Amino acid sequence: MKKVLLFVYDSFAEFEVAILNTCLSGSEYELVTCSPNSSIHTVTSAGKLKIKPDLTVNEVKTDDYSALIIPGGTPFPFLENSMVTEMIRAFFDKGKLIGAICGGPALLGAAGILNHIQYTASLTEDDSRYTSVMNWSNKCEEHLVLDQNVITATGSNYIQFAEEVLRQLNVFPAGTENPLEYFKVPTMS
Repeated sequence: MKKVLLFVYDSFAEFEVAILNTCLSGSEYELVTCSPNSSIHTVTSAGKLKIKPDLTVNEVKTDDYSALIIPGGTPFPFLENSMVTEMIRAFFDKGKLIGAICGGPALLGAAGILNHIQYTASLTEDDSRYTSVMNWSNKCEEHLVLDQNVITATGSNYIQFAEEVLRQLNVFPAGTENPLEYFKVPTMS
């Protein structure tokens, strides 16, 4: 079975990846969670969801995964965590798919990736905690950006983000239009 790695940390915005996680559960991909802390340490999301990560960052073997997903939240405490930034950089350097949403692209910046790609994020130049890692000249004012092997999105675009990640992983048959319509348009079923 193929694997997708989800980076989780205290304050991560679980709603930004909930639809993606749900859709992966019905695919050929297994979702594995990793945290910068000990795997016995429970991570608490922004919505107070408690998760026990499968692995720590230093246990991750990049070659075992097809993609890395980085949700938003408050990633500031990990900008200078070399284990986190080296793991992210390894995914990028090996051409593995990376999806980062909302504030998650700040970790891409800390890993030096934003110097090589166009991106979007829910961060602005007013977010002084992130200024040192963001390459503002490469930021696009768009809802979603795909550049090289990296997908970035603003936090409110979590459905489009999920759809693009799933598309890049070939979860949908080629040519499928609006594969996540169920989540976009209310129905009675």
